[in-house]
Amino acid sequence: MDPDISGVIESPYLRIENLTKKFGDFTALREVSLSIAEGEFICFLGPSGCGKTTLLRAIAGLDIQTSGEVWQAGRNISALPASERDFGIVFQSYALFPNLKIFKNVAYGLENKKLPRAKIKARVEELLELVGLSEQGDKYPAQLSGGQQQRVALARALATSPGLLLLDEPLSALDAKVRGYLRHEIKAL
Repeated sequence: MDPDISGVIESPYLRIENLTKKFGDFTALREVSLSIAEGEFICFLGPSGCGKTTLLRAIAGLDIQTSGEVWQAGRNISALPASERDFGIVFQSYALFPNLKIFKNVAYGLENKKLPRAKIKARVEELLELVGLSEQGDKYPAQLSGGQQQRVALARALATSPGLLLLDEPLSALDAKVRGYLRHEIKAL
């Protein structure tokens, strides 16, 4: 923990302590430790297969760590299932529901929280506008380009205003202009 300018010690928003993840005899992550302050942007860089996605999945609770702890906002979330953790995630592969229209894909998390329909509608419309897809809500994922699907995945991840946003190559399928615009919008969040 580092003191801020006033001398007050602030605890990190996300803290990983000695996180290890094994798949059988293969160790994908070995004793990873890091601290991330609230509002801080962190980027994990490395070659393909070095464990970046595995680390994000362990933080999210999608892959349970073999050992170590994950703390978020001062709370040990290591044993919590993914459904009880406060995060939004965007995978490189989009992971959209193919049988749901774009509007319903973005609304999914909001509906699970049992929010009023009017609030869901307003939030989904706001996010579809943010990602430049306000006219696409009535289409299915297969009717959109890869870049458009990636933007829908980003809108869905942002829908519940999560405390932690995990992005696994979120802008890789986008053209340079849209990538620049969304990079700016993500930072503004």
